[in-house]
Amino acid sequence: MDKNISQIIQDVCKKEGIEYQSINPNYTDFCNDAKRLGEIYLEINSLIDELDFIFNRHKIENKIRFKLEEDLKNLYSIEHDLLRLANKIKKEDD
Repeated sequence: MDKNISQIIQDVCKKEGIEYQSINPNYTDFCNDAKRLGEIYLEINSLIDELDFIFNRHKIENKIRFKLEEDLKNLYSIEHDLLRLANKIKKEDD
């Protein structure tokens, strides 16, 4: 919850031209980045399914599926690492 409040305050101050620095800027950034990585993960997963459909329709072997799935595993790991780091920063600041 406090991540969202920090982000809202940051966004409003930026919009109003008020100089503001959150006490947890890294936490907010890490959480936002982790959220975006999660969104990208879902987008890539959807693209893999779409590629499968197209390749199957044209009877083409989907050679890039394995590579994309490996990249997805790495992306998923990075997302969780960012969340763990954000939580660690939050606990240190409390």
